[in-house]
Amino acid sequence: MIFEFLFMTDTISIPRRLLDEIIAHCKETYPNEACGLLAGRMDTVERVYKITNIRQSKIDYEMDPKGQLRCEKEIKSIGLKVIGIYHSHPSTQSYPSQTDIMRAYWPGEPDMPIYPDIGYMIIGPVDGDIKVRVFKINSGQKVDEINLNKI
Repeated sequence: MIFEFLFMTDTISIPRRLLDEIIAHCKETYPNEACGLLAGRMDTVERVYKITNIRQSKIDYEMDPKGQLRCEKEIKSIGLKVIGIYHSHPSTQSYPSQTDIMRAYWPGEPDMPIYPDIGYMIIGPVDGDIKVRVFKINSGQKVDEINLNKI
């Protein structure tokens, strides 16, 4: 699937109520990973789309393809763009795992991110002191943290 996306700046802004919704989703799916899409304009999240993790795993996620497509169509129909993907780390820190990084690239192409201009929001650990961080995964498997502005 190809997202319509906007150039990602060094900051992503999200209303606190939407961040609370994401954290609640992560707690609801605990001990498994939660996942979803962040939709908005420019660098501001305006809507959150919870998507079923079909792996039902404590250490991995895969968005339900039908749910993801349905959400992407709705996002486009209301004039927004996908500006991020979120997922939880139930018992580990909010930093991209090696699996998270590898899945950000086209298979066999470690220098070609699938979505080079979106943020990857990670919430973790859900079973402890929850931290929410956002990253950009660049060419060459370079991971850069970007600022999270709670508005």
